[in-house]
Amino acid sequence: CQVNTGTETLQIVCGAPNARAGIKVCFAPVGTYIPGTDITLKKGNIRGQESNGMMCSGAELQISEDHDGILELPEDAPVGERFIDVMDLNDPVIEIAITPNRGDCLGVYGIARDLSAVGLGVLKTPKISPITGTFDSPIAWERTADAVDKCPYVTGRYIRGVKNCESPQWLQKRLKAIGLNPISALVDITNYVSYDRGRPSHVFDAKTIQGNLIMDTAKQDETFLALDEKSYALKAGTTVIRDNNGVQSMAGVMGGLNTGCTLDTTDVFIEIALFDPIAIAEAGRSHGLESDARYRFERTVDSQSTQWGLDIITQMITDICGGGRFPHHQCR
Repeated sequence: CQVNTGTETLQIVCGAPNARAGIKVCFAPVGTYIPGTDITLKKGNIRGQESNGMMCSGAELQISEDHDGILELPEDAPVGERFIDVMDLNDPVIEIAITPNRGDCLGVYGIARDLSAVGLGVLKTPKISPITGTFDSPIAWERTADAVDKCPYVTGRYIRGVKNCESPQWLQKRLKAIGLNPISALVDITNYVSYDRGRPSHVFDAKTIQGNLIMDTAKQDETFLALDEKSYALKAGTTVIRDNNGVQSMAGVMGGLNTGCTLDTTDVFIEIALFDPIAIAEAGRSHGLESDARYRFERTVDSQSTQWGLDIITQMITDICGGGRFPHHQCR
């Protein structure tokens, strides 16, 4: 390939199936470090042809998992400019090590609040408007006596007529910046609120729920098919959420595959709860399950976040996916 860098034309040997004349690409010259392959590019000779750099895939740049071909940029992308400037990816990323006692700093807002408390900047608190529904929720919460101590509070909200879709670019970019792959709007919204506000949640495909949702504890070796597509034999006493068909979530750790949201989902039920940190830690450890939700719950979350978290998630879902909402149903 003959690649115009904006200042010169270089020959590049490329084996990508989508390499062709006329496309705009992300070019890395000799001397560039490629994070996805952990190599620094050198001038090479491939099958007798000189190669002076690389046209990069998303995986090589660690901005996606796509390694089947090189990145193709918009036709109007300016030649010779920095890729991160053209694609608006040049925000700084700060990595922070959080000690186990600082669950309040497992969201961007909590970190900002902590910094402002010692005089670094002024905390901006977005207004959260309470949301009122218009119908009774078709799904109600129930809770067994065994689950009360492990889940002192749970609430939820039913939203119908949503259109699950690809998330808007601003949301995708923020998730990609912290190493998360966008999946769909409904899933991305819960991930965003978890990292932005430190408030984990779960969204069920409401049409897959049979009867009410029950906060309960598992029986020994009761099985559960998780979102990671693995089946788990549950330990007795593990906090779970079940419906008439069985366990649909390892509560506070991971949701179930059978009731998870897909692009065909049209009605959803949002679950947002408080869990005993020790119970969540034991459940995750005994089943070998890691998740962002477990990481936060076992370090404690804001006890006031069930309501404002529910309102934030509801607002984002209705803004991005549309739909009409029903009043929430809660168990204290």
